Amino acid sequence: MIAKEITGNIISQHYDDGKLEVPVAFDWFETDKKRMMKVAEDGTELGVMVGQTIKDGDVLAETADKRYFARIRTAQLIEIPVDSMKEMGRLCFELGNRHLSLKVEDDRVLVPYDHPTMEYTKKIGYEPHIIEGGFDGFLIVKAHAGTGTIIPGTNKTTGDVAEEEQEAEADAEYELNGVLHRPDGSHSHDGGHTWHTH
Repeated sequence: MIAKEITGNIISQHYDDGKLEVPVAFDWFETDKKRMMKVAEDGTELGVMVGQTIKDGDVLAETADKRYFARIRTAQLIEIPVDSMKEMGRLCFELGNRHLSLKVEDDRVLVPYDHPTMEYTKKIGYEPHIIEGGFDGFLIVKAHAGTGTIIPGTNKTTGDVAEEEQEAEADAEYELNGVLHRPDGSHSHDGGHTWHTH
């Protein structure tokens, strides 16, 4: 099954058609990926290429009796309380220099947990602590995109080219559980001799 667009959201909309709602789990860093393969809770394989950031509850695909929706896994976050705009500005500057994805709120900043960041924020005078949470509203930093060395005669960096190569690979056929898949949604059980969709 191929998910090419988000058709709704089970959190913000009410559905009363009796369809079974089936979660498809995503990690926070996958929500911006252009193409990926996921397996829903009922075992259904989905090729996801919706072309926009996926949010918790987004409806990715539907059948006659099922509705497949995104469930963003929670994870450990570092919560860093701030008391003033000056503290906020300094903290965001320090975190920005570390190329971290973050969420800025009125009195705190959230970043994905890692031990070096936890220790660093303590070292520069903040009082961070670990919480469990989701990644709604995070500013996601793509570490490789737009970074690297400028390629002479182009407006691209080596990082841009690496990302384009990854996208080209995503357009190719791929194998999952012994079945060949194509980006158009068709698949083959006989090594590519015949192709079909369900």
